[in-house]
Amino acid sequence: MKLKKTILILTTLSLTAGGVLGYHFIDSKRQADVSQAYTSNDERFDAEFPSEPKESSEEMEVANKKIEYHQLSTEEGDSTYAVSYIDFPGYWKMLGTKKLLTKSFDAFVENEKNVEEVLDKQFDSHDGYLALIYRLKQNGKEIKGKFLIVGNTLYRITVTYPLAAAEKIHPNAFLDSFKIKK
Repeated sequence: MKLKKTILILTTLSLTAGGVLGYHFIDSKRQADVSQAYTSNDERFDAEFPSEPKESSEEMEVANKKIEYHQLSTEEGDSTYAVSYIDFPGYWKMLGTKKLLTKSFDAFVENEKNVEEVLDKQFDSHDGYLALIYRLKQNGKEIKGKFLIVGNTLYRITVTYPLAAAEKIHPNAFLDSFKIKK
């Protein structure tokens, strides 16, 4: 009787574990199938968006200079995946990369509406470049992103998603897919 009970328990555990692992395999496969490699129109970078991003550009004034702001973004469900960038004047580099990244992040937080909390902010590297990696809480959503500078270009890569969906979204997969074309 005890042997039958043990076999039944082990069988149930095996089936449950197999189901869970199978679900995660299928879900990660589905996520991989959905993402597609994308090269920016100006061939500056590659990234794996979940679907074809929309591109937009606008001219903005920063420190009495007209600068072209570019953004590529796509939505999937309640999540937004985006890459934006500007080419800044060369003399800004005199600030140093770390200070320029910090000032860019601070300006971003200041200009975003309803930022509730900066959850994390740290320097790391991305594809061999110094990056400022951050997480913010805003309007019941989380924004996970990176700022990095390559030459005279400031890039911002972000994923915005509902807090409840953080485990399903895998924001690092998108953030880490961003590669500068050399």
